[in-house]
Amino acid sequence: MGKGKHRKIIKEKEVFMKQRKHKVLDHPILGYFILMIFALVFTVLGSPLDSLLARIIPGLGMSVETVSGTAVSASAAGVAISSLLALLVFKLWFRPDFSGCISGDYIVQGILIMLPALLVHYVGSVVSWITFGTGSVLVAFLRALAPGVSEEVTFRGLGVANYMRTIRDADRIPVIFWLSSIVFGLSHLGNIAAGGDVFSVIVQSVYAIGIGMLFAAVYLRTGNLLVTILAHTSVDFLELIRADLSGTGGVMTSTGVGDWITIAAGAIAAAIGLRAIAKKHYPEIMKIWNAKWNRAEQVPEADGSASPSDADHSVS
Repeated sequence: MGKGKHRKIIKEKEVFMKQRKHKVLDHPILGYFILMIFALVFTVLGSPLDSLLARIIPGLGMSVETVSGTAVSASAAGVAISSLLALLVFKLWFRPDFSGCISGDYIVQGILIMLPALLVHYVGSVVSWITFGTGSVLVAFLRALAPGVSEEVTFRGLGVANYMRTIRDADRIPVIFWLSSIVFGLSHLGNIAAGGDVFSVIVQSVYAIGIGMLFAAVYLRTGNLLVTILAHTSVDFLELIRADLSGTGGVMTSTGVGDWITIAAGAIAAAIGLRAIAKKHYPEIMKIWNAKWNRAEQVPEADGSASPSDADHSVS
């Protein structure tokens, strides 16, 4: 080994060692769930704003029965803002190591990866409008902001970023891909407790795993949560325009033709996600996240060759 190369390896190790240590969050899996809970707690901070909006905008709030009587509940822009605040706290906590996960990087590439699944999903939503009718567009938009932002922050934004901070072996990338996708999908089973039709909710959860696979792959490939936030908000916005979901706050009580089209979109999303996260992309994924965590890149290809340059970032 030449002296120059030896000095480079030593320097790379020094860069890695200089990063701050976080005893609990340094455990990649435990850290994922801790940060998920952290993000969920932050969503509560947006409740006062959403309650205020519910008093101003007709149809935004939903009546819920409590021990003390009937109350109005709303989940909208306030939840989205508080989730973005959680992202900011996460970034500040890890400063100066972490450059953040909201930027203008790779937006076009990310959209192109997701586009086939999104287009099919949009068609399904329009069919559902024809089947069930439509509700308020403004209410749908405000409601879509809540899951579009908060679910991306909760199930991908923080946990995936922290996981990529802790790993040095590219072969461990699939673990967080599957974990975040499955947890995201299963979280939708909670809609049964909210009065959703059991069969419809189960189908929705399976669909959500497929969509989650696509979003997880795109986030890993781009390092930019803004891409998946935009996509997630768009699909929820179009779905929440339909009259039946507008009336239940997004809880599915039946399954129509349009829903089966969106389920097909979920299957397409899963297939695209698997392709986007193929092993040949591991070096570029590690390169992106190494840069985000301000650490030297030392990720070889599977055959031992060097990692590709930024110009090699493809959308296949």
